[in-house]
Amino acid sequence: AIAKFSKADAQVYPAFEDMLGDMGELVRGIAKDIPPNFGGGWSDIWRLVKQANAFRRLSPERQIELSELMTMSIGDVLDRWFESDPIKGLYGFEGIIGNYATAYTPGTAYVLLHHVFGEIDGRTGAWAYAKGGMGAITQSMASYCESLGVEILTDAGVAKVVVENGKSTGVVLEDGREFSARIVASNTHPQVLFGQLIDQADTPPAFQQRIAAYKSESATFRMNVALSELPRFDSVEHDEQGLAAMQNTIDICPSLDYMNQAYDDAKSHGWANKPVISMCIPTLLDDSLAPEGCHVMSLFCQHFRRHLPDGQSWDEVKEQVADAVIDTVAAYSPNFRASIVGRQINSPLDIERKLNMLGGDIFHGKLSLDQIFSLRPVGGYADHRMPVKGVYLCGSGAHPGGGVSGIPGKNAATVILKDHKRGVL
Repeated sequence: AIAKFSKADAQVYPAFEDMLGDMGELVRGIAKDIPPNFGGGWSDIWRLVKQANAFRRLSPERQIELSELMTMSIGDVLDRWFESDPIKGLYGFEGIIGNYATAYTPGTAYVLLHHVFGEIDGRTGAWAYAKGGMGAITQSMASYCESLGVEILTDAGVAKVVVENGKSTGVVLEDGREFSARIVASNTHPQVLFGQLIDQADTPPAFQQRIAAYKSESATFRMNVALSELPRFDSVEHDEQGLAAMQNTIDICPSLDYMNQAYDDAKSHGWANKPVISMCIPTLLDDSLAPEGCHVMSLFCQHFRRHLPDGQSWDEVKEQVADAVIDTVAAYSPNFRASIVGRQINSPLDIERKLNMLGGDIFHGKLSLDQIFSLRPVGGYADHRMPVKGVYLCGSGAHPGGGVSGIPGKNAATVILKDHKRGVL
């Protein structure tokens, strides 16, 4: 398929995939470990040595490639490997998923790595659908916890974390109920935890300064649409092989220039006139999500600023912007617009309001070089232990960042259990 655009790209593609596979293995290992803290003790030094040893085991060429992927732009990396626009556009999009950046912003190549350390059934770089929809994941977790006697409260917003003498003693809910606890594990956005739930005066000045400067904006616009029929794309043969291809993601990002124009549009007037779009049709794999013969489609779109220029409000323009997204897809799928029977729109403001993801950031903070690994959420607090004793960060604002991996929570649980056994809580 790649050879239709470039025989040279088709020849080099297997080597590129092998390289990403090797990088994914290494990065997944680093992601599943607690990062060393600056100024930490022997345990931090040991973790640093272990991770450096994993790097040392790579071949010299892979060491160079990893260093480049951790620092270069996705555009510069792809220009080195490929010559055709379609393959560059496809992989270029991986560098700006949830990342307000151009293809040539330094550090965007790492975001590609962030999306290849996934693993399903032993397949590195693979991601999966959750049967029954994404809510099935949390429902399964809740069901298991309840089988162990755990009580789960929903519709129970937390108003504040109670702090006494530098240590958390519990939480107060918005309805006034109080719960005492030696451990508060928070998967909220770091600036929600420190700014809304915990008084900044209870944290060190340097920490306050860094949290206040924490960057959070993914420029993401999300839509879900209900469809009366399967969309037909001009570029896809709708035979059995074509339908199998559509079980994967369908991306509209024909070139790096297209991606850069989307960024420039958003910078000048708030959103991309022709957005970068990644679509999934989960009903091709899970028919429980729609009536027979009907489908649902999820659309992930870039670039859309959280704060619009000239006093515009997302509440006023989001329907107009959603129409522009549909127009973009309809240019590739003639029956798409007529097949839509319902749509759900989530602008960056909606994402912020509904999910407390400040700036509409789906990753709880930008995955830039100064906000990953030992610097996530800020330097000195990358091991999930926050400056208030007994408070732990276990969500996407912690290492290794966003994406449905469960790794931040698992790593935080490891730290909490260790502190519990040591009796330091």
